Amino acid sequence: MSTAENEKSTAAVVNIWSRFRKSLKKEENEASNEQDDKNSVLSAVERQTENSRKGGTIWEAVRKADEEAFKRLVTLDPQNVNARGPVGECPAHMLFLYGTDTHLNMARYLIKNFPYTITQIYNQAEYYGEVVLHIAIIKRNPTMVEWLLGEDHNVAYQEQQLTAAASGNFFKVGRPCYYGETPLAFACCTNQWNIVEILLKYGASMDAVDSNGNTVLHLLVIHNLPKMYTKFKERWIAEQEPDNSDDEEDELYQIEKKRIVPIWKRLNKDGFTPLTLAAKLGQAEMFSFLLEERKIVQWSFGPVACVLYPLDQVDLEFREDELESTAGALEIIVQNAHVELIMHPRMIDLVNKKWERFARTIFFNRFLVTFSYLMVFLVTTILDQTRIETIEGDGDDAVVTNIEPPGMIIQVICAFGRLFVLAGAIWKGRNEIKEMTSLGVKKYFQTTGSGLLENCLSLLFCLCIYIVNILRMFGMRAETAALAFASIIGWGYMLFFVMAFRLTGPFVVMIYEMLFNDVLRFCVIYVVFLAGFSQTFFVLFEQNGFGGFLVSVKQCFLGMLGDFDLDAYTETSYRYISVSLLIFYIIVVTILLLNLLVAMMGDTYGNIIEGATQVWHLERARIVFAIENEMSNEDRNLPSNKYWTNIDGERYLQVEEVDDKAFLGDGDGEGGEEEQKKEESD
Repeated sequence: MSTAENEKSTAAVVNIWSRFRKSLKKEENEASNEQDDKNSVLSAVERQTENSRKGGTIWEAVRKADEEAFKRLVTLDPQNVNARGPVGECPAHMLFLYGTDTHLNMARYLIKNFPYTITQIYNQAEYYGEVVLHIAIIKRNPTMVEWLLGEDHNVAYQEQQLTAAASGNFFKVGRPCYYGETPLAFACCTNQWNIVEILLKYGASMDAVDSNGNTVLHLLVIHNLPKMYTKFKERWIAEQEPDNSDDEEDELYQIEKKRIVPIWKRLNKDGFTPLTLAAKLGQAEMFSFLLEERKIVQWSFGPVACVLYPLDQVDLEFREDELESTAGALEIIVQNAHVELIMHPRMIDLVNKKWERFARTIFFNRFLVTFSYLMVFLVTTILDQTRIETIEGDGDDAVVTNIEPPGMIIQVICAFGRLFVLAGAIWKGRNEIKEMTSLGVKKYFQTTGSGLLENCLSLLFCLCIYIVNILRMFGMRAETAALAFASIIGWGYMLFFVMAFRLTGPFVVMIYEMLFNDVLRFCVIYVVFLAGFSQTFFVLFEQNGFGGFLVSVKQCFLGMLGDFDLDAYTETSYRYISVSLLIFYIIVVTILLLNLLVAMMGDTYGNIIEGATQVWHLERARIVFAIENEMSNEDRNLPSNKYWTNIDGERYLQVEEVDDKAFLGDGDGEGGEEEQKKEESD
């Protein structure tokens, strides 16, 4: 190689090494910056505490509530009111945070003399956007809220205060103080209707949303406040009513009203309404409340009532061409396995009606078709490996001397069977691709439980059958291995049907939980011991090369099952060490780990059997949802498949509810009257 080529190769190596070091340095800097951000917040709060104890500063005057010193400092240097602390705070913020009567008097003095301080915000990332109105609401001080908005010299700043958004990291989703950014949302999320009334009086918008697209109703769902939800919704409806009774204006109002999306039907940025958000979060109490508050009572007779439940936001919507419908509560529940939500009586009624009207027939038809198909597949496989063998000799001395193909009839049957199996795989694969296209790949694989099992096994089986036929076409021996995988996957598909039955469904779930939780954890730990002891015995037995190591792994695995040759361990050069390690291996793996696995499986069995009914309801809901999801709009609209009631173009679930406590009064009529008065007061 020439000197120039050497120099080029050296330069290339240096260049690659330089890039590698730069990438490492970049990753280290990013990690360091993340840690610095976390530490900076902590250090800023610590510096805030230190600042408040520095003599002669406005921060000390604020902390000590020293009115005289405070007034003197802001008079001598008015810029003191604009001073910024380590977390972006101003003196006005700290006065409201301390919140004593003296501090609030100082705050009034400050705002009267420097009105613009009422709109000062935290200007650092942690508490960015917060104003003193937010703090007054959190401090549950309606008097100060009224003063901040209603005082004559504060009127000019009303809109700025009411629209201020506390959007810092401290107020993000998932943090304890995620209150929706606006003052009105803060008041609602902290359950202060008296302050809500004050804010609305001064013009706070009930339709405001935060940076996540959440309305106040979304936030009340997150914070599980059903009573506040009812009050806010009723007030919002009242706000939409016309101010006068003029017929022409009332007609215009009705036209405009149809264009306004009700606040309880509005979607946030993740595509959830308040109801579907409750389903997503798994909030059983709030979900039940939202279902019940939407119901319409048709009639009642004693303890029996005929009730209508709107299916919008709850059931699977009818998909329009090339448009993806928003997820309903039932879909969210089955995807997230919220067992406590699927056990709501109305959700059970909905699933039962679907099962009775169309799902049961389709399910059992599919079961018969699948079972028949697998039987044809089994017979074809058996005939495919049928041959005429000529055997000479008896017993252990028997030898196959000649192999001939079966007769023509068997070969013809086998050929038709192969074509039938391939045609079935093509038909099923086409349906799965069609479903995947209509739902989207992500949504197709986001299903859980029986739905995911059905989707994955269907695709894998069809793929294996395609591979088998391709390999057979080219005469490759790998056909046998692919056929073996297709066999186990095909019969594994029958587990999808078994899950729909109350008797067997929980056991399938139990097998799944044990395999992917108990056995998986056991295998992770066992691999550590297997690798260590395999290498140890490989060294002690002085075995040869990689093949010898695999023999050692095999011996250790069989040893776990109790199949080991003690004499072989005593014949090594280090027999005492070998026997001692074998005993230790048996104690740790065979006795300890295997019994630990059995104990974990016992706990899993107990937990699943205890909730067997809930598990069955959830899995049946998944199966019903999977079946309906594959149906076209035309099939779903067939009269025989209809499980809903149409009223004014909307779909409703009609059920009869029985109130067993309807006649629990004293029997003289007084008890009923008292109950009625109590209900009215509630």
